[in-house]
Amino acid sequence: MAGAKFSFRLVPHQDNKKVAKQLEAHLKEHCPPGVTYELIEHHGAPPVLVDVQKNPAVKAAVTAVEAGFGKAPVFIREGGSIPVVGLIKTQLGVDTLLLGWGQNDDNLHGPNEKFSLADFHRGIKASAHLLGELAKD
Repeated sequence: MAGAKFSFRLVPHQDNKKVAKQLEAHLKEHCPPGVTYELIEHHGAPPVLVDVQKNPAVKAAVTAVEAGFGKAPVFIREGGSIPVVGLIKTQLGVDTLLLGWGQNDDNLHGPNEKFSLADFHRGIKASAHLLGELAKD
């Protein structure tokens, strides 16, 4: 017996239920004779893309990150599975502001996860500045 976990990072306009059905079809087509499997869906969430140019909270976050870390942030698209973010977007029509203070090599959620104390302290400073920036609006 063996097990595997599939976690998909969806892009805009992908449907999590459709992706799950496509995986099921792929497994069915390529499963070797004599091998059985069971696919269990634990959760799914729609993808969310925040417009960093139009969102006022992002503008506040830029100022806060500069204050906390001494440098302007660089925007990249990053995948993650936080189902409540999709719910907030679809049900309330508002964006969620997610900020991470870690580095790419922190191995987030891994067995050898780490987090720099210096980044922890810079993150605290940036968070305090963010609250101040958001209070201005």
